[in-house]
Amino acid sequence: MRRLTSVATVGVAATVLTLAGCSSGTPAPAATKPATTPSSSSSSSSSTAPATTSTTSSGRTLAVTVTGSKVDPAPAQVDLPVGQTLTITVTSDHNDELHAHGFDVEVPLKAGVPTSITLTGKEPGVFEVETHEPSLTLLTVAVR
Repeated sequence: MRRLTSVATVGVAATVLTLAGCSSGTPAPAATKPATTPSSSSSSSSSTAPATTSTTSSGRTLAVTVTGSKVDPAPAQVDLPVGQTLTITVTSDHNDELHAHGFDVEVPLKAGVPTSITLTGKEPGVFEVETHEPSLTLLTVAVR
């Protein structure tokens, strides 16, 4: 039992380092801007994430920018516990559709306007968040 506690502590420390942007030499988290479009609710959550992720009392947030066919930060897996929330704010340089598989969320993206979706993890699984034109994977959400 003692060893399990030790492993859990190491896992929490790794999560804190990831959230601080210290894992794998990634840059520190960037601040996210509030969305100017309505949020959609559905299901998902997170514990390991790209460098622009932050955690607040209301859940995790992640900012993603799409320029042409480039996604910044680069697509990565975001792990979150069941029941937690993840708000993703996407700013694209062109009109598009934002689609979160497994959450039944699909919203339009207007060029230059930050658009947010909030996902709540209900069922364990791994789900892609993507755009349609062009077809780009923005991140993968692993609900655990």
